[in-house]
Amino acid sequence: MSKPTVHSDRTSRKGGARSRSRFLWYALAFVLLALAVCACVRGCRNEIVAGGGEISPPASFPPLKEDEKGDVLVTGYCNCGECCGWEFSWLGFGPPVYTYGAQKGKKKKVGVTARGTEAHLGTVAADPKVFPFGTRLLIPGYGTGVVEDVGGSIKGRHIDIWFPSHQTALNWGRRNLKVVPIPDADASRKGKDGR
Repeated sequence: MSKPTVHSDRTSRKGGARSRSRFLWYALAFVLLALAVCACVRGCRNEIVAGGGEISPPASFPPLKEDEKGDVLVTGYCNCGECCGWEFSWLGFGPPVYTYGAQKGKKKKVGVTARGTEAHLGTVAADPKVFPFGTRLLIPGYGTGVVEDVGGSIKGRHIDIWFPSHQTALNWGRRNLKVVPIPDADASRKGKDGR
């Protein structure tokens, strides 16, 4: 049986160490580049999901008139993770998941309401015990909206109205308003006809 050859020349071993070192530097550069791209993509995805700033947010909303003040707390929200409680999984590379509550860690369909519709201007999140799904509401300073969503902190006489950007939702703030349910035309006809 022959013995393995031992090289007395150290240059061959140094060459191997240099190539390993070079490989590690390239791997580190690739990882850093991937993280930078991820951060950029995450920022872009958040803007796209939140509405992309298509509608410029007003600097402020008009002050309330005395007859508009009421007992319903009205706040604003958008599709972003801060408003809706989600984040990208797998260090920002994966799909959006819930960050808290009973659904924590489960996939989140961003921009989709609890009723299964896509969030848009006029979408309202409310406590279904107070304002059931499908209820049309007249909201001073906003217009009409339909209850299509729920929220973890939306309880009792508190509603959340959808805006296309986070800044617009922040500009809306927290307001106590006189929110009026709009009767459904079909339901009122059914009641009159006796059907």
